[in-house]
Amino acid sequence: GIGIRCRSRAERSQRSALPPNAGSSPSPPNFPGSRPPSFSARYTPIIMAQGDRTMEMKERGGSIGVLVDNGSTAGIKTMSPPDPVVEEQQESKNCCQCILEEFWGKRFFLYMLIISIAVAAAYPPAGRKKGPLLPPITVSWVAVVLIFFITGLKLKSAELTKAAAYWRLNVYVICFTYIFIPSTVYILTSILRQTAYNSDIIDGMVVMSCLPTTISMCVILTKTGSGNEAASVFNATVSNFLGIFLTPALLLLLLGQSGSVSIVNIIYKLAARVVAPVAFGQFLRWLLPSIIPWVSRNGKALKRLSEILLLFIVWATFSETFYQGVDAKPEEFGILLAMLIPLHCFYLLFCFTTARISCLGYTRPDIVAVLFCSTQKTVALGIPLISAMYEDSDSIGILSVPLLIYHPMQLVIGSLLVGKLSQWATEDTENETPGEQDIPEGPVSMAWGEAKATQEA
Repeated sequence: GIGIRCRSRAERSQRSALPPNAGSSPSPPNFPGSRPPSFSARYTPIIMAQGDRTMEMKERGGSIGVLVDNGSTAGIKTMSPPDPVVEEQQESKNCCQCILEEFWGKRFFLYMLIISIAVAAAYPPAGRKKGPLLPPITVSWVAVVLIFFITGLKLKSAELTKAAAYWRLNVYVICFTYIFIPSTVYILTSILRQTAYNSDIIDGMVVMSCLPTTISMCVILTKTGSGNEAASVFNATVSNFLGIFLTPALLLLLLGQSGSVSIVNIIYKLAARVVAPVAFGQFLRWLLPSIIPWVSRNGKALKRLSEILLLFIVWATFSETFYQGVDAKPEEFGILLAMLIPLHCFYLLFCFTTARISCLGYTRPDIVAVLFCSTQKTVALGIPLISAMYEDSDSIGILSVPLLIYHPMQLVIGSLLVGKLSQWATEDTENETPGEQDIPEGPVSMAWGEAKATQEA
């Protein structure tokens, strides 16, 4: 260690009056009980002076001794080097901890999603409809109702009013999410229906296009990309709240003629499994305000519970699909991936281009928020909705495939873009000078003027 202390003027004047060689390294002092200077150990003194006190570092035999003369007594404190075995155990512990955090932390859902589908493919009878776990009850009712109850419990309805401050941004995102993307996908699927492509995958693309934005990932990417985090939080809340009603309506409009279930049954299932649990969660927040701090403290645990329930739905859905037999060829999934990647890139480019129109008045952080909130689709709301609306369909697993491919793909592409977007979003902020910034009116402008006059003086 190196000790640095600012000396007073008197000390500096006294030191300047010393002989030229006075500041060089002195010979090792003879402390009481210490070995004489002729001792053959390596001795590298590092001097830290404070008044009449002197501290020296001494390296000897693989250990470091710190000799301290406190003016009255002298002592030595020996610090042994770290044990290689202990270091190896610590590194092994840190490695296991990193693996556990990687698996149980950020990418838990992605890894468990792959494992759930693999387990369903390995032994389909365990999760089939007439299997021992009774999926028509445990999946279609218990899991779905709990997911939407947690959604209603965590939904901060009071913050919906704050979203009015970003009304231009929210209008753009809602129109892009529920009008532009469904329209373009519907045109694409109308062309695909004229071919021999799998009709269930086509319907799954339409279902995917009608879903709202991601609940948390759009906020994380916006924050990492130096975007307007507050706007992304409010918009994610509004978009998912509206999605409970708009997504089923769009699906009935676009797939009502080709769907395999009746409209009456869909409305009943949505009311009982989606709308009622969300409303009950909101009612509890209003009836018991003391539950709000508990929800905030246990937000991560509730999110993990929702993910586990969601994985249970995915596992049961694909178990039934594999048990009945997958009515799709492997090359059709490859074609689907080849379509979804350029489609998502097109949405990103179109959104980035149109959001920069000057009449909209978006700042660069606003554009970053718009980019991630408009182009992403949530799997947390999509899988339960598909399960609630198409549980009687034999192809429910195929309907989920486009969304399950689109979800990780959008996260990978978004993660690749955040670095460049962050640099682009902060360019104007770094180049601004205080004179170029907008000065608000009122007391703040007076304080600004006084600070500027003081700085000029």
